[in-house]
Amino acid sequence: MTRENPATQYAPAQRSDTETILRQKESIDQYLGPLRQLYDSAVSEIFLIVNQNRQIVFFNAGFPALTGADDPQRLYGMRPGEAMDCTNACRNSGGCGTSEFCSQCGGVQTMLSALDNRPDIRECRILRRQTLEAIEMLVRSTPLTIGQERFSIVAIQDISHEKRRRALERVFFHDVMNTAESIRMFAGMLDSDADGGNSAGYRQHLLTGVSQLTEQLQSQRTLLSAENNELEVKKAEFDGYALVLEVTRTLGSRFSEHEIRVDAPDTEMTLKTDRGLLRRVLENMVLNALEASRSEQTVHVSCGIKNDCAEFRVHNRTPIPRENQLQIFQRSFSTKGPGRGLGTYSMKLLSQRYLNGRVEFTSSADHGTTFIARYPL
Repeated sequence: MTRENPATQYAPAQRSDTETILRQKESIDQYLGPLRQLYDSAVSEIFLIVNQNRQIVFFNAGFPALTGADDPQRLYGMRPGEAMDCTNACRNSGGCGTSEFCSQCGGVQTMLSALDNRPDIRECRILRRQTLEAIEMLVRSTPLTIGQERFSIVAIQDISHEKRRRALERVFFHDVMNTAESIRMFAGMLDSDADGGNSAGYRQHLLTGVSQLTEQLQSQRTLLSAENNELEVKKAEFDGYALVLEVTRTLGSRFSEHEIRVDAPDTEMTLKTDRGLLRRVLENMVLNALEASRSEQTVHVSCGIKNDCAEFRVHNRTPIPRENQLQIFQRSFSTKGPGRGLGTYSMKLLSQRYLNGRVEFTSSADHGTTFIARYPL
């Protein structure tokens, strides 16, 4: 039997009742027989079997460890995203697979394909609701029919470490190397400037390049420490508007062809938090806006006190396509190519896990894109 759930924005919301789940669990156990031990001890991948409503009726020993479940028996009848505490699994009362965000989930897509008798394999990114831990997986789903009932075998491979390695390689082999090459070039120009006519300009470019290189390395170090729960928050009082000016001046020198307009707050803006971490968030907000804008477009930055919170806004005229909006805070999601996708993810991670704040955005063809960060005073 199945019971109806509220309307869905993507996959069907209906669920099998407890009696059906238990019956299907026993049926799967009998079907696997002695192979059950093989799945538990000799297979490195995580294996699930879900029923026609995408509810778990079998899992091997690796799955409870991935979910952190104290009582593995509670996993039966849940959907995979619910078991792993996916942020999007609780957006709709229908649960995992039923929100608009789930339409971009590779895991849900592969299960639906397999239940339609089509094997599928895709990458899946999950951001855990409570801890903001990012898990990146390769999910392969295969059809399975037992009697008159259809199931999907779901094989999960955790590729988080591989993705992190690629992102780190991107930073060092592309971004850092490009910056280092510009430093080498201006150093050579300074060395060959015999009469010293252009020395001041070359020195300024060198200082800018060194500063950018330091920022790139420190940004990556901060992200790695944040993900490993090794980041120490150092609170101090400071002027939020002065920090905004510092960030925009630094990035303005790198994007000299763009205009950055900064609106001053109506009142004094003093907040107490970690200045360095907040600076990382604001840098990413402004940098994303600049990279999304054409040179003739203006990026607007503003800040102020609203509802007893410090609020920072960064606006650019370029709208974000809806399918990208649904994935914007996922680790490794980017429209800029492979090895990217850490900016918006780190904004959310640093703000919510360490600064007790929130980051959100609005985007439309009429009004462009605005990222908003709020923090308690």
